[in-house]
Amino acid sequence: MYTESLKTNRGKALEEAFFFRMDQELIELLGRKLQRDEKIKSFAEATGIQDVKRLESLVDAGFEMPTLTAFIWVPLVFVAWADGNADALEKKAILDVLATKGFSQQTAARTIDHEWFRNPPNEDLWKIWEEFSAATLTNLKAPSRNELIDEIVGLCYAVAHASGGFLGIGKVSPAETDVIDCVIESLHACDDDIEA
Repeated sequence: MYTESLKTNRGKALEEAFFFRMDQELIELLGRKLQRDEKIKSFAEATGIQDVKRLESLVDAGFEMPTLTAFIWVPLVFVAWADGNADALEKKAILDVLATKGFSQQTAARTIDHEWFRNPPNEDLWKIWEEFSAATLTNLKAPSRNELIDEIVGLCYAVAHASGGFLGIGKVSPAETDVIDCVIESLHACDDDIEA
């Protein structure tokens, strides 16, 4: 009787330990899934990309939100400064774009208040961005890569159109066009590496 009770207790302990471990693994798995889902949602808001598979490929490529944000916004900063100053119309255009991406007014204001918009960006930032672009975009599947590139280029044009022409309507300056061309060239530089 005592042996039977001991055997039952050990069996129960083994069972509880086994299921406790399974429960812990399930909890961890669900936690990782929730984190991934949140990251995908944040990426959708930051990039404008809605295709879940493409967003998943950004997550799988190792992007983190601050890195993805910097990757998207560095070209915009260079476009904003292309004519020598980031004027109020360009800053407003960037604020408007941030608002359409789901950023709060506070986050948008902090972005515009960043050092990047107070002083012209330097060539080191551009070189780092180019190197990061080349290294990162090669890890994305073509549809995700192309959609991300299209989003970045589209945002560059939104900023350029904000201050061009009469009263900021319509015209992109030659300096802005040159910067956008450099952005496009840099973003597509990885295409040769992928095809080779």
